[in-house]
This record gives sequence, C-alpha cells and structure tokens, in this order.
Amino acid sequence: MKHACGWRPAAVAAVAILLAAGVTFAAVFPTWAQGVAPSKLGKAEAGPSLDLLAPVKPMLSGRAWLLVEGIDPGLRRRPGWGTLTRLDWQALDGPMGGPSSRLGSPSGVMQAPGAALVPFRNPAPAFSRDLLITRDFSQTPFQTEPHLAADPQDPDHLVVGVIDYNFPTMSTYVSLDGGATWEGPHQAPYLPDDQVSGGDPVLAFDREGDLYLASISIGVEDFTVGPLFLSTLVSSIAVARSSDGGYAWPQVVSTARSGVKLENQQIDATGRLRGTLSVGFLDKPWMAVGPDPSEPERDVIYVTYTDFVTRYDIRWIGELPVLMPDEVETTIRLVRSVDGGATWSEPVAVSPTVRRSFGEVEQPADVPGAVWTDRVVQGAQPAVAPDGSLYVAWFDSTDDGSMKGKGAIRVVRSDDGGKSFARPVTAASFNEIGFRPHNAFFRYWAAGFPQLAAGPDGGLHLVYTARPGDPPGDDGDVFYTRSADGGATWSGPLRLNGDDGSALQFFPSVDVDPSGSVHVMWGDMRDDASQTRYHIYYTRSEDGGATWGFKDPELGLEEPDTRVTDFASNPNRGFPYGLFLGDYFSIAATGEDVHMVWADTRLGEFGPLNQKIGFARRKAIRAPGIFVSPPAGSGGQKITVQGFDFQPEMNVFIQLEDATIATARTNREGRFTTSLFVPVTGEGAQSLRVLDESGNGASTSYYTEFGFGNLQQLHDDLSRQLGELKDVLEQIRQQAGGAEGQGSTP
Repeated sequence: MKHACGWRPAAVAAVAILLAAGVTFAAVFPTWAQGVAPSKLGKAEAGPSLDLLAPVKPMLSGRAWLLVEGIDPGLRRRPGWGTLTRLDWQALDGPMGGPSSRLGSPSGVMQAPGAALVPFRNPAPAFSRDLLITRDFSQTPFQTEPHLAADPQDPDHLVVGVIDYNFPTMSTYVSLDGGATWEGPHQAPYLPDDQVSGGDPVLAFDREGDLYLASISIGVEDFTVGPLFLSTLVSSIAVARSSDGGYAWPQVVSTARSGVKLENQQIDATGRLRGTLSVGFLDKPWMAVGPDPSEPERDVIYVTYTDFVTRYDIRWIGELPVLMPDEVETTIRLVRSVDGGATWSEPVAVSPTVRRSFGEVEQPADVPGAVWTDRVVQGAQPAVAPDGSLYVAWFDSTDDGSMKGKGAIRVVRSDDGGKSFARPVTAASFNEIGFRPHNAFFRYWAAGFPQLAAGPDGGLHLVYTARPGDPPGDDGDVFYTRSADGGATWSGPLRLNGDDGSALQFFPSVDVDPSGSVHVMWGDMRDDASQTRYHIYYTRSEDGGATWGFKDPELGLEEPDTRVTDFASNPNRGFPYGLFLGDYFSIAATGEDVHMVWADTRLGEFGPLNQKIGFARRKAIRAPGIFVSPPAGSGGQKITVQGFDFQPEMNVFIQLEDATIATARTNREGRFTTSLFVPVTGEGAQSLRVLDESGNGASTSYYTEFGFGNLQQLHDDLSRQLGELKDVLEQIRQQAGGAEGQGSTP
C-alpha cells in the first residue's frame, strides 16, 4: 500500500543536498559550519554541509533545538576548528556577535552593573521576595530551563538544575536553608566522548537521598554512504549521580543513544548504491523515582524520552546521489535502573510509533501500532504513585500535523515497574498551541506538553497549556485535569488562570505535597498592557483538585490565583533575540513550604541582555541588612560597613547616594565587613546602599557632620572675619595717620 503525503519543499530543500562524488561533507550545523568539515577528517574546507536533522528541528526541545538550528549562543561565540565551535562570529551582527553586539561590549561581561540599578524589592503579598540564584562567569550571561527538586529526607535541602551558557555542561545550585541562600554553580558533565550538553535538565532524589540529573548529551557520529564520508549529530540521554546532595557529579552514564544506520543497502543494475539512511536523535528526557512494585523497599529510576528517526532514500539525479527525506518516526520510550543508575534496561516503547511522511511511503502490514499520518509524539513525563504504579503522559499532535489543529494528551499505566504498559488513555483533547505565541518570539510549544504529578493517595494531577475556544486571539490558558481511578478516566478540563482577557499563560508546573494539596505555577502576561512582560502566578487546591484558589470566609474574599513575582520579566531583555526561556518552569512542594523557579530577565531591563533563574517560596525570606560604624562624622572619615543576609560568595556594591564608592564580597554565610573612607559631601543625611550581583539590596543613612557646605560656610566666615579685620586695620591706620599729623603741627 502507498500513502500519498504532500511534499514539504522547505524540508526537502534543506536536506536533499546533492552529494558530489569525491567531496567530503560534514552533516553538522547548517548555519555554523557551512563549508567546514570536522577537523579529524583532515580537511579545513569542504562543500556545503548536510543537515540531516532538518525535518525534526522544530520538534526538538530545549537547547537541542538551538544547537541544531545553529543559534545556540554558548557555542556561537566561540570560534575555532572543532566540529561544534567553528564560526566566524566577527562577521555576525546583533546580540550574538560582531562589534555592534551588546554582549560584545565590555559591559556585557558584567552582571553587576545591571544589578546595581535594580530597585529595592518589597516582598509580594503571599510570597517571599524574589531571589536571583544563578551567577555569571562569561560573556554569555544566560541561564534557563530550571528544574527543582527537594530532598525527601530534608525539606530544606533544595537543588536546581539549569542550562547554563557559562559552560558547555549543565549546572546545579544547592540550598540547605529552604532557598534563602544558594551555592553554585556546580557543573554536571556530559558524556566523556561527546561535545556538549543539549539541555533538558531534570532532577530527582531517591529515598536514600542520592540525587540524579537527566539531560541530553550531544556528540558527532561519522559514517559512510558508499564512497562518501559524512558526519551528523547524535544524542544520548545521560544520567549523572550525586551522592553529596548536588555538589559533585562524578558519575555520568548513557541510558540510551541515537545513531545512524544504512538499511536495505544494495547495488542496482547500474552499479549505484541504493538503500535507506536512518538518522536518529533522542530528545526531551524526563525522570521519576519511586518504589519497585515487586520490591517496595527498592527504588526504581525511570527515564522517558522521545526517539526521533528520520529516514532518507538514496536516490540519483543523473550521476549525482541525493538523500531524499522519506519520513520521520517518533516514539516515546522508557529505560529503567534498579541499581542507583549504574546500569539501565533496554528501551521499552511506551507509545505507538507515529509517522510524518514526505512523498509516497510504502506501508508494511506487519508493523503494529503504526500510524501513517502527519503526526508527532513528544514531551513525555513519568510519575510514580506510592504503591509503585508507574504512569507516563505524553503529547500527541494527532493526525493534523504539529503546532496546529487539535492536540491530545495520552496516559499509560504500568504495574510491573515499566516492563510493559496498558493501552493509552486520552486524558485531554484541546486546541494545540503553535511554535511561538503571536505576541513574542520565544518558543513555547513545550507549554502544551503534560506536567504530571501523583499524590499521596495515588490520585493523578495533570496541567498543560492550550488555546481556548474564546477569545480567538488567546494563545494559551492553563488547564487542569485529574484521575482518581489509576488513569482509567479523567475529569473535564478546568481553566486555572483567573483572568478574563486574552493574556498569554504558559509553562505550567504542578506538584502535590505530602498532605495531598495540589500546587500549580505558570508564567502570565495579564499585568502588562503591551503583552510583553510576564509575572509568575500560582494557585492551589486543598481538596485534591476539586476547587482552586484562596478564600477568606470572614472577609468574604475569594481569589482564583495570586501573583508571585515582585518584578516582571521581558523575554526580549533576557535571551538573545528573545528566542528562548527554556521549555519549562518548576515547582516543588514539601510539607513545610512551596518553592518555585523560573527564567527571570529583570537584570536586562537595566543593562545588557541578561537571563537568570528566579526563586520564591511561601515563607518570607529575611531581607538583607547593613550596619555602619560610626553612623555620623565628617567627610573623608573612615567607616566600617557590615552586611548580613546577602547571597553567599557574591560581589556587593556600596553606593553613597548615586555613586558607587566601594566593592566587597560576601562569605559563605552571606556576610561581609569592609572599611572605606567616606567621600566629602554636603552636610546632612546621605543615603548609603549596598546591592549584590543578583539585585538584593539594603540601605541606611550616614550623617555628614562636616562637608562641602561646612567648607563653604567656613570660607564665608573667614572671608567675613578677614573683611572685618581689614576694616579694623584700616581704621587703625587712619587713626594712626591722623595722630601723626596732629603731633607735627607747630
């Protein structure tokens, strides 16, 4: 049977590149490496690069999308001869390079000048003041895609994993006081034989307190097609383990890896190579840890991911071979470990394999579960119930293509620890969101992927972003659905965001605390008339998802949600071109508190582009304070300034009125002591402020008892006294002259 599907000229043009015999090609980044072959091939220059991942680019997640598109700023700014770093970045213009780049200027290196201008932040009504927890060590001051985990043995022990453009690796930050102070970054490596981390950091603790970090690790695989020597990007789903709570990551292993295969290879009657080239790429890992249903005292680590396979037919135009894209297969797969991540099972297919076809494709009758339409599955998340039942939810674009039309979320259940799965159940069907919203440049398709959590009673809670039917210009609301019967049936969708307009909501995250309360956060643009800046909003349910929001019966007040952040974020002030906020924000609820992390761009409002990771919690965080001794004196006097409750091991800037007069550095407790000479100013109270690199600040006053005004007054007094003395002397002289005249009269 043949299935006819419309040709996709853009994809075909990007990939169906003529393979001129005798010329070496490098199938790497199309924009970065045009005309450059891998250094180990022994050729500095070659023909145009093959882009074998072109058909799957828009569907990849996280940093992997930026890497294959050739717009990842962490590598674009590092010229060299390596496969992943070659670029004449001086020829670029704009925020990613060139003389006119904001990042290329010296001020782009520093996070502090922007931070020193951030207004003092008052605590939000229901949450702590915001903290910016990440730090900069390069000219690419961007962190994004945060994931948060809380230690089940110590609820004050929090760890955040991030994509950090200071490094080619993932980074983690650790807090031992519930998020009031943070230590880091701590680099988590990619696989030893690979080139760079590909993003999607996800953290999970086991019940013994060991911590695991899943992410994408990207390398290059060389292969041959007949006489031609080629290369393409490949990926692994890497898992690193930390036994000290997120400070060190000495062990990293590959749980699954993509590759390149030449299938059905044969030589035709004319002596030409025929066959199918299959190029794989593994994307969008997610991880959960929970009890083994067969051995409840033992934990199982589950990792899900999306397996992309793009198939190319080897065809010929005259004497020239052509790689023609035939189809893209996607499958949700799962691997598991029962020995603390040391070894991993073979991948198990969780979803059916779906296909996106180009041209005509033969449909084999012996492939069960195959769907021959323009369809993609992505964004799987596992969750483990207290009894060890495993659930996996994923996004299904359905038969009308991705990023348009209808979408669905499917959920499956496993009762044998992920070895086999029941048939998928549809948890939600909705209007699918696009690649990016109409009012912004950042990709947000992943906001439509499911965020799944299991409660202490085994109930399942799922949130996602979808386009509502009304108003038509609304690009996304946050919806919730739940299951109380092990995923067999699901409630109707409930909109959680309480605004009535068409403002964008995106990147929801859900967690359930030990008491069963359900907590949800998301990004929200309702407070900005220009529909550009977003705040973080939050709501909760204390009855298992039946009702949501906050009520005060005594006052008769009811609110569906509440704002968390105390300063809005503009995506265009964060990541270059406003392209990337990550694919998710994250929430973690414990029995003691609720914690949230998100991509925060406030520092970019007052200086060069800058994107940090923001943090807030329900409990108040004590504001920084400073002490000045002595609190008063003359200009030029030596004083001592002490600071408390700033972020640890961070530079601070001491300002008198509008001038920065000194710098210092906090210790591991967030304290500092420094001495300085007060500049000569006018008499009276002077505002003395201290701000750290993340924008935390405190202020007091110093009273100048003798300054410029006193000098002027002293000068005026002296001038007046000298004038008076001069007048007296003149009178004396005149009197003396008169007396002499009288004495000489005959």
